[in-house]
Amino acid sequence: MNKSLKKNWIRLTGDRAEYSMENRAFNFISVVTFITLIFMFIFDVFIEQWTMCVVIAGLVIVQSFLYYNSLFKKQYKKEIIVFAIVSYIGVLMNYFNNSGTLGPSLFLLFLTLQFLLTVSPSKYNRLWIIVHILVATILICTEYYYPDLAPNTYSTRFDRYFDILSTFVACILFVHFITAYLKRYYTNERRISQERLSAILKQNEHILQQNVELERLNDEKNKMFSIISHDLRSPVDSIRGYLEVLSNNILDPYEKKEIEVELLGQVKYTSDLLQNLLYWSKTQMKGVNVKLVALKLIDMVDDARNFKLAGAAKKEIKMTYSIGRDIEVIADKDMLKIVLRNLVMNAIKFTPVGGEIAIRVVKEDEMAIISVKDTGIGIPKEKQQEIFTLRSGSTFGTNDEKGIGLGLVLCKEFIEYQKGKIWFDSIPGSGTTFYISLPLSKL
Repeated sequence: MNKSLKKNWIRLTGDRAEYSMENRAFNFISVVTFITLIFMFIFDVFIEQWTMCVVIAGLVIVQSFLYYNSLFKKQYKKEIIVFAIVSYIGVLMNYFNNSGTLGPSLFLLFLTLQFLLTVSPSKYNRLWIIVHILVATILICTEYYYPDLAPNTYSTRFDRYFDILSTFVACILFVHFITAYLKRYYTNERRISQERLSAILKQNEHILQQNVELERLNDEKNKMFSIISHDLRSPVDSIRGYLEVLSNNILDPYEKKEIEVELLGQVKYTSDLLQNLLYWSKTQMKGVNVKLVALKLIDMVDDARNFKLAGAAKKEIKMTYSIGRDIEVIADKDMLKIVLRNLVMNAIKFTPVGGEIAIRVVKEDEMAIISVKDTGIGIPKEKQQEIFTLRSGSTFGTNDEKGIGLGLVLCKEFIEYQKGKIWFDSIPGSGTTFYISLPLSKL
């Protein structure tokens, strides 16, 4: 069916969005009925059945009125009763004026039943079947006992058999069109139902994912409150205590020096914590503005190494790195700087006095692989699955340096923002190696 024909057909039967299935079925069958009645009218003219021509013309007028109310006023339920009454009258007139059982009246009665079963609510189907059986029984019994009430009106045998055959063909076509319409309707309804079900399942899956994400955010929020209420307050209280002791001037130079060193350590820890909190909260609340540019890795590694050189020297840790001066990656300068600083800081924290840290860079296909290897205490197996989440909890370094695991969370998020990957290998008691892969610059 081309678009123009389909559009006109929708105009005749009603749009799905505006009309119910029963309403559209009534309109559809009304159109088919018009065609059938016109076909019967032409045949009755051909065989000069003028009484039936008048009856059919009356049926066309009544059907036009019913179709008008159904299509334009959407009043089809009352029209079903009117149609049934008019149909019975038409069948009776055809029966008694067109040779009774010798004519096609019973076919027309069956056609009326088919129409009513299609457009009526299913709760009335039994009623229509009983009524049609009663009507057919009464007509046949009446003709059996009073044959003169339905005389043979056919002038020739050809007219009779042609009338029966044509009516039978009309009934077959009528039933075919109704069945095809209903099958197409239910097929479309099943397809629409499946699409709706699929959409609902996708929506539920999306809602489930949102719930999971909300739970994750809620867990992270609770963790952040824990950090702010405990991990941040604790060093601040320590700093305040140290300052109060220093202000009393009751310490000898050696004790004073020890407190100053401890105070410096607390300030550095608090500074690192605040910096990571600042960057993490910024990414959570305002999103991320990633500026990918070509960066020389040796400059970024030098920055991280120099930034934590004093911490490494304090623990007598040997730091080495091997990297070509010409290796460039596509990355965000600030993000990569934070990632490398955190990885070097973690390596220093968990490496004992006299240990080693090695930073290496190798090219692999179109990626640069950066590794930060230490000879520290390693990561316990039970914590390896959660090392990049806030669930990893607070940890302490080899010199009781405290950490909350936020640095590695930042590392993972920032590396993924830069279209890279981060992973690690760790053997408890033997050290840990963190790896970062970033796209090489093609310039």
